[in-house]
Amino acid sequence: MGVRHDKIRSMMENYLNIIKKEEVELWYGKGTKLKIHNINFSVTEESVMVESIIVLGEIINEEVLDRKLAELLIIDMMPYFFPEVETVRVMARWDV
Repeated sequence: MGVRHDKIRSMMENYLNIIKKEEVELWYGKGTKLKIHNINFSVTEESVMVESIIVLGEIINEEVLDRKLAELLIIDMMPYFFPEVETVRVMARWDV
């Protein structure tokens, strides 16, 4: 990723981990952070694939260990960063 995308990725992570912190911690557990690992744009269509990592915190809410919230938060924030993108796909994985 280039310098521009590194800055945007950092801003996206700040949005997820500062502005949406309460939602993330309520869903996944206290101390959980969402990281943007990679952003890949399609050459042929106006779509993007975002690879994210859900880094679980010290208190894990085992009742909701699914990726739905991370995926929804990323899809919802994309128009703020890339308004031209029509389709957003998210691939999330776990880390501790």
